[in-house]
Amino acid sequence: MCRLIALVDQHPDNYTLSRLAWAFVESSRFDEYLSRLTNGRTYSHDDGWGLAGVGVVRSDFAVVYHRSLLPLFSPSSIVELQLLLDRLKRYDSIYFIAHARKSSRGEPYGLEYTHPFKFELGGGVFWFAHNGGLDKRSLAKMLGVNPWVRVDSELAGMYLARRLSECESGLEDCLLDAYRGLAKYTTSGLNTLLLLLSGENTRLFVTHFFKKTGDGARDEALREYFQLYLLEDGHLKAVVSSTVTRYYGGGGFKPLDEGLYELGLNGLRRVGDIGVES
Repeated sequence: MCRLIALVDQHPDNYTLSRLAWAFVESSRFDEYLSRLTNGRTYSHDDGWGLAGVGVVRSDFAVVYHRSLLPLFSPSSIVELQLLLDRLKRYDSIYFIAHARKSSRGEPYGLEYTHPFKFELGGGVFWFAHNGGLDKRSLAKMLGVNPWVRVDSELAGMYLARRLSECESGLEDCLLDAYRGLAKYTTSGLNTLLLLLSGENTRLFVTHFFKKTGDGARDEALREYFQLYLLEDGHLKAVVSSTVTRYYGGGGFKPLDEGLYELGLNGLRRVGDIGVES
């Protein structure tokens, strides 16, 4: 269980970025949707956080990557987050993803299990963050790894990396097929952020998907929790978790339908459905 932000911006504006960052911090501190989903047992995403970004300076790229085990809303984390944002504001344009974690009781805990995870891929690299649940034993068995020393989100990233490394068609077709395969292992939600730096290109992909249980009240709580929204504010385009919209305030948020999307400087583009594998 997590909160997510994916963002692209040209000539980043200090006020807008800071406002969105504040909303992200507060959504990790108290999440009414998480409280509703867990019947009040928990309400904060306090098991670490991370950020991965790529800044574009003319024709060059600069990577910003940081993970912490502290809660995002801790004083130390807020200082670190501000340092990272100050760095990102220096660039001509930016692509970044951020994640605040709430770990399940049965999942490993520690710095190496915080998101985003980094994967090398054929001369490129991608960072991956995930909110949802997967059939961890089945996925680990298919990958040939020990399920108890990895979180399900890392396994999801490993699965995508393997599928992409084997693909012989275009990137978008590969991603669609890979996500449709991963959806078969999904037990609750498959909200993901994938930031790719390869060759001379930076691309940012987002998925939104959740699996219904058949219980009307439970499904409504899941829908509220997993719903992703698009925000367009000037040059800034962002996809955020539902709770972030409550703290950011104002209108302009548009709910996403389920699917795979690419978030770019020109806006959000839907690539296709991921509910079934072709």
